[in-house]
Formats: sequence, C-alpha cells, structure tokens
Amino acid sequence: MNDEPGELLDDRPALHTDAGDNGYEISINKRIGYLFITVAGENSVETIRRYSADVREACVRLGELRVLVVVNLRGPRLSMLDVYKAVQAGSDAAAGMGMRVAYVDIKPDPSIENMQIAEDVATTRGIAVRTFRDMDAAETWLLADD
Repeated sequence: MNDEPGELLDDRPALHTDAGDNGYEISINKRIGYLFITVAGENSVETIRRYSADVREACVRLGELRVLVVVNLRGPRLSMLDVYKAVQAGSDAAAGMGMRVAYVDIKPDPSIENMQIAEDVATTRGIAVRTFRDMDAAETWLLADD
C-alpha cells in the first residue's frame, strides 16, 4: 500500500446491509481520501431515503465527508417529483455537514434529467454534489481541492 488517493484502506466493508432486509444492498469501504459506497436494489423513493441515511451515518461514524456512491437501482424510472422528494429529505438531513458527494449511476439507460434534478436539489441545500457516468471523472472531481 502506498497511500495513493482512492486506494482501499481495508478490503472488509465498513458496513454491509443485505438487500433482503431493506430492499437494497449497500457496501461502504473507506478509501484514502473518501468513502466508496455501492448501492444496489429496487429503484424507489424509500430506497433512496434509506441509503441516503446510511451514507450520512457512515460519514459521521467513519469521520469522512467525501463520498463516491456507485448506484445500480433496478426497476422503472422515478418521476422527477419522486426524485425531488427523496433527494430533498436526504439533503435536508445532511445540510451543514460539509459533505462532498460524487454519484455514479451505472445503469445503461439512466435518466439524465433525474440525475440533474438530484444534483440541483442537493446543491441548493449547500451540499457539494455532482452526478457522473464515469468513475474516473467522479473520483477526480471528488478529490479536487475546490
């Protein structure tokens, strides 16, 4: 290990929740400079609310406010209103924490409009958020000193 940004500090997940319990699965690993989180499961407002709360809790527990979240939710797209409501709830709870979050949606056909509204909702609440389709671009933005 040479302590490069993004290098995995520990290959054991810091948190792992089975999809059977919550309708989604989340894995949180601490990397150098940020938390690396993967989320998979049903595409629903409840899933977004729950994993947003898990991300926030992990930031507090692990003392890291930079987060790269890789999202792979299955099912029909949510309406823009549903995305707004789900992101609003998570963003309001995280406002003032100083989080910087890069989201990568790996679905082959994501809704760019929904990604943009999610980014806008969080940003207007003071959270530095960007959405990406490319993991390298997300990590570069996340680790930049803006």
